[in-house]
Amino acid sequence: MQKSGYELVNKKEIEQVKLSSDERLGVDIIVAPAGKLDAARREYYDISDKALLAGFEREKKNLRDKLQKAQLNQQEYEEKYESLQKQYDQQQQQLDQLADKFARVNFDDVSPIYQEALELYKAGHIDQAIARLESINPAKRTEEIIKEEKRIGEAQKELDAQRAALETEKRSQIANLKLLADMYSADFDPAKAEAQYDQLLRLDSADFEILWNAAWFYKENHRYDKAMALYHIIINNLEIEGVRIGIAYYQLGQLYEETESLTTALNLYRQSSDRLKKLHYNNSDNSQYKYELAVSYERLGHLHSKLGNLPQALDFFYDQNKIINELYTNYPKNMDYKYGLANSYQYLGHIHSEIGTLDSAIIFFEKFNIIAKELCTTFPQNREFTQTLAISFANLGLTYRKKGDFKQALVYNINSNNLAKELYLTDPRNVDLKNLLATSYGYIGNVYFLMSDLDSAIIYLNKSNILAEELYVTFPQNKDFKRRCAFSFQSLGDTYKLNNQLFKALVNFEKYDSLLQELYAIDSLDLVLKIDLAISYSKLGEVHSALNHLNQALTYFEKGNQLFKELCTTYSQNAVYNNYLALSYAWLGNIYLRLGQMTKALFCTETYSAITEDLITSYPQNVEYKKNLADSYYQLGINHDIMGGLFRAMLFFERSNNVFKELYSAYPENMVVKNRLAGSYTGLGIFSVKKLKDKEKAKLYFKQAETLWVELTNEYPNNQQYWHGLSQVKGELAKLE
Repeated sequence: MQKSGYELVNKKEIEQVKLSSDERLGVDIIVAPAGKLDAARREYYDISDKALLAGFEREKKNLRDKLQKAQLNQQEYEEKYESLQKQYDQQQQQLDQLADKFARVNFDDVSPIYQEALELYKAGHIDQAIARLESINPAKRTEEIIKEEKRIGEAQKELDAQRAALETEKRSQIANLKLLADMYSADFDPAKAEAQYDQLLRLDSADFEILWNAAWFYKENHRYDKAMALYHIIINNLEIEGVRIGIAYYQLGQLYEETESLTTALNLYRQSSDRLKKLHYNNSDNSQYKYELAVSYERLGHLHSKLGNLPQALDFFYDQNKIINELYTNYPKNMDYKYGLANSYQYLGHIHSEIGTLDSAIIFFEKFNIIAKELCTTFPQNREFTQTLAISFANLGLTYRKKGDFKQALVYNINSNNLAKELYLTDPRNVDLKNLLATSYGYIGNVYFLMSDLDSAIIYLNKSNILAEELYVTFPQNKDFKRRCAFSFQSLGDTYKLNNQLFKALVNFEKYDSLLQELYAIDSLDLVLKIDLAISYSKLGEVHSALNHLNQALTYFEKGNQLFKELCTTYSQNAVYNNYLALSYAWLGNIYLRLGQMTKALFCTETYSAITEDLITSYPQNVEYKKNLADSYYQLGINHDIMGGLFRAMLFFERSNNVFKELYSAYPENMVVKNRLAGSYTGLGIFSVKKLKDKEKAKLYFKQAETLWVELTNEYPNNQQYWHGLSQVKGELAKLE
């Protein structure tokens, strides 16, 4: 420590001090102009030397007086004189040290009496200096200080005892509050449980276990602000290391994901994964590190799926599956790993389903189903495992439904429904089981709807709606139950619309829309809610279109289109959002066509086709996108037909037919594809005979349509739509004979 032109005054104190945790010295650095300290030493040395000499002379005189008065004999005198001389010599040797000590005194740090005495000493008034110090009665003051120190010590003992008793009471209260919070949670009273966690944090906000458990509770019960604050404290605590920090990062990421701050969530998931990868790399035998790394991959997979990055999502789910598979292979008796492996197969199935690789989706859903069956066989009383088996059947049903194999879809959905009914009967008060049963009825109803068995569809959809409404009425604030109820109204609306009961359809779609409006008003950041609301506008548009309320239909379709555009602007790579945007342009195109606004109709239909073509480029195996592409070509054909462009109309009709032929070749069991191909041949036949006046070509198309309609009516003899199609082509063929 140096400063030009200055010297350090309190060097000894600085040398003895240690740096604190915050890198502070704890004492002030005192400097003086160079030479001033040495001058002060000389001044104090002279004063001290004179004082010492004066005292020595005084004591010598006292000895001589005693000798003269015969109070001392000669020998005693000589002995005392020798002792006095030695004492003087010793003190003389200490003068340098004493002078240096006085010279370094910082007057800002001493008491007024100390300063006054030293000033008197410096002025040579040593007797007055001593008198000033003696005036405070040092011996008495020392006794007082010792007595006060003892009193404080006794008081401290009492305080320590009280603190220990309070700490015991505090620990007891913490245990009571934890138990009460758990009981309130078990009793489905999260508000009261939350109050207990609030009190726990007031009692001890530094206790890691309290922080961790409170953060988890707040997260699970959607107290996002509280949970985020605690997780930020946890990840910024340098004393907390290891796997829990990695977990805290992905827990915090989930909170940001649930509040739709997806970029922040993705960053946190990556940090979690990076930390857990390092832990796993340095401790490859630690199964917990390995498992939590798999969980971090799962979170990244779900978020990339939400963002529409399906290839990245698939990679992360494969990474998760690989790790969980290794863990289960090494620990085959660990049911958590087995259950985790089942779920990893489920996630892979979902992504393959979204991409459109349905055969791969079925493979993974079947693996999920096999493990779920094994778990149920091993633990027949475990409701969670039975619930998982029901879900696995439902996943297979949904995938076969996408493939157009409605008979197989119905088998799986009935299996799922049977399990849901069994579970519900064991505990009718369990809201999750009731919700599962409502969902399973809805799936069966939707399959019957697609099979055009509308009477059966309405029976099951009504069962679903009754349960869903009961849940919503009982728990009006529950977001999931309200959404489930909304979907039940949507499915009923679709069925009544197909059955041409349009006013009943309108009533149900309005209920569907009303519930979604309520949900969206509460949480406008929820992307899934935004999609659902846009779809509700489209449903209202469809039924108003069927009722010939074209302006009302246009208003609803425009609202839906606007929401889908907003979603695609923010998440341009999301295939699901882009598909809905494409469909919204299809609905707008149909309305503009009926309103006679051909330029707008053509623009919307061309946009529908262009977006769908881009989607197929990214996801060439997706059946839904290909069906939509064929539909867009068909709609373009209608537009050009009305506008008088017969050649271009025929070109687009043939393109539509070619896409359906490709699909039918790839998926011959897909009833929807076969139905649409039959309709395509029928349309080509009608266009050929009426517009192109080509009877031979028309006859060829009608015969191809007839073959397909015959197969469809044989497979589904109760489907009136298929019989109508067959009757139509037979009639057209009869006209051409």
